[in-house]
Amino acid sequence: MLKLFLIAFLFIGSIPSYAENIELFADDGLEWNQKDNKIIMHKNATAKTPSYELKADNIEALYKGNNKKIYKIYANDNVKIKSATENIFTDKMIYDIDAERIDLLSNTNPTVMKSSDSKITTKDKIIYFKDKNYATADNAEITHSGRQIFSDYIRITFENKNGKNQVKYIHADGNIKLIDGTEELYGDRAEYNPQNGFATIDGNVHFKKGTEANLSGGKIVYNMNTGIAKILPKDKDSKVSGVFSNIEEPWTRLFRSPLNDS
Repeated sequence: MLKLFLIAFLFIGSIPSYAENIELFADDGLEWNQKDNKIIMHKNATAKTPSYELKADNIEALYKGNNKKIYKIYANDNVKIKSATENIFTDKMIYDIDAERIDLLSNTNPTVMKSSDSKITTKDKIIYFKDKNYATADNAEITHSGRQIFSDYIRITFENKNGKNQVKYIHADGNIKLIDGTEELYGDRAEYNPQNGFATIDGNVHFKKGTEANLSGGKIVYNMNTGIAKILPKDKDSKVSGVFSNIEEPWTRLFRSPLNDS
């Protein structure tokens, strides 16, 4: 195994004001191209600092200046990133350090990004903006507190609590499906605030609860903590429709005929 130590400003996690030692490992060769200012590592490549660890089949790091400041990292195949705020698994990673942007791209395997209380999964891509602490995902699913949100596009805003990333707010756009136990909500757009448990979904909205209820409208305001859902019409000329089944006493008394009542 070849091993190389570099001093570089690597902005992963909170931005340090000092240089970190970066340990670079590779089983099958490490190429230091000083002409093109890059380092290429092959087979079981690892880049490790006190704040993060990156593993992949191949890693390429580009640097600049006399202090060897790394400004971009490429990782391909079996990419794994581990830090205090997230764990990531993907086929390809492009990290633009100056822009604080990480592109995570799927090829054959799903891309997965885990925080302390959430899991984002996609077979498309995730873009993570570390300095602003939010991520966007295309054709993705996010799991949070046992609830699942599927959508064409999801933006997840995190907040750091005691060194751990937690979901602060979720915005989703396109082909929404939200699953909470036996309840399913569908629509065109969704906003979810885990702080108060409210999910708002609008545009061609449907609400299903097993075989008990099937409701349609223009907008749903759903309190996931209490289970109370408010269905609203699309506009003043529209109506809300719904079908209920398996409704038991005392509701059935309201519809009994006195002649048949026993």
